Amino acid sequence: MDRLFLRVYLHIFAGVLIAGLAARAFVIPRINAQLARNLEVSLAVPVGLMAELFEARYREHGDFGGPAEEASKRFGVPVALIPQARTPLDAEGAERLARGQVIREGPVFASMLYARIEGTSHVLQVGPLPLMFPLGGARGGALLLLFVGGLSLGIFALLRPVRRQLLDLRRTAEALGRGELGARAQVGSRDVIGALSAAVNHMGAELQRSITLRDELLHNTSHELRAPSQRLHFSLALAREASEPDAREHAFDRVERSLSELDALIDELLTYARLKAHGAHKETRVDVRPVLAALCETLTLLPHKAVLAAPGPDEEPLVVRVEARLIERATSNLILNALRHANSRVQVSLSREGRVIHIHVDDDGPGIPLAERERIFEPFHRLDDERHGFGLGLAIVHRIAEVHGGSVRALGSALGGARFTLSFPA
Repeated sequence: MDRLFLRVYLHIFAGVLIAGLAARAFVIPRINAQLARNLEVSLAVPVGLMAELFEARYREHGDFGGPAEEASKRFGVPVALIPQARTPLDAEGAERLARGQVIREGPVFASMLYARIEGTSHVLQVGPLPLMFPLGGARGGALLLLFVGGLSLGIFALLRPVRRQLLDLRRTAEALGRGELGARAQVGSRDVIGALSAAVNHMGAELQRSITLRDELLHNTSHELRAPSQRLHFSLALAREASEPDAREHAFDRVERSLSELDALIDELLTYARLKAHGAHKETRVDVRPVLAALCETLTLLPHKAVLAAPGPDEEPLVVRVEARLIERATSNLILNALRHANSRVQVSLSREGRVIHIHVDDDGPGIPLAERERIFEPFHRLDDERHGFGLGLAIVHRIAEVHGGSVRALGSALGGARFTLSFPA
């Protein structure tokens, strides 16, 4: 018997004991009073008839003779004739007795019945009645033992599967704490413990996924940092060995480009890490139409092989609750990604669908294979071997949409290339 069983058993037994004491104090007295009334009503007729027999005897012979002793022997109940002054009745009982009623007196299971004998100063006394308490003696003790045994077995049968599930949960939690991320608990029922097991399994799966993503992110980050770092060391070595000023200046130019690439990569990593850790903090009401128009106007000034078409003017404001800086970053990443892959045209448009506002960025480039449309938003994931950025731009877009309660999807475009749809609640 472990502590869980003992605690539950003691709590239930204490509750039953308190209920029994309360019943003894408030319920049993009412039951006894009703039993007393039932006894008085049930035995009023035979006791009244017995009193009439004694009355007839007295009228005929002038004495009571020996019928009282004979009745006691025949029925096994004490029968006596006593003076009315010796009855232990109160004023109300004496008054009822004078009216010819049969009166019960004393404890329920030792009741005394009194009936007046008309024409005499005596009262018929019957009792105490040989009534037995149903739970008295060994019977009550046996019933108590049966109750305690049945309660113990019931609680043990109830807690045994609960204990087994809790032990399984404990083993699973300890295994997860040791780093065994594949450990899972058995979901054996649909009660609260089954729901807890499912929650622990979900936590383990998310923990395993997060650590896997973290390890992958660390691996990819170290790989991405290694390339500009190696170029930086190589360029510094060239600068040290260069004897001509032009060669030395060219080597220093390569050092500056490598440092700029490192700065850009570190900035992307910090942005992604901040979004993963803290989300958005300065959400305001932003009309996305003028934000996109200004952004497209700025990006059009940059040299690109593709033509950027901004969304047309419209009377209807499209307001979302976001952090303005982050929505500019997300849409800028999508547009720059489209300009990088487009053949000749990139189109930005807006639409509203119920309580959701969509920002669409279409291009006429090679598009995205169907199998890659989910993985494209993972950190450092690229579709080809060519280096276009660090593979963090779309991951940042996905995280910005996520922290604002929105979403981003990669689809096929009517222009023939890819369509990225960034959605936010209106």
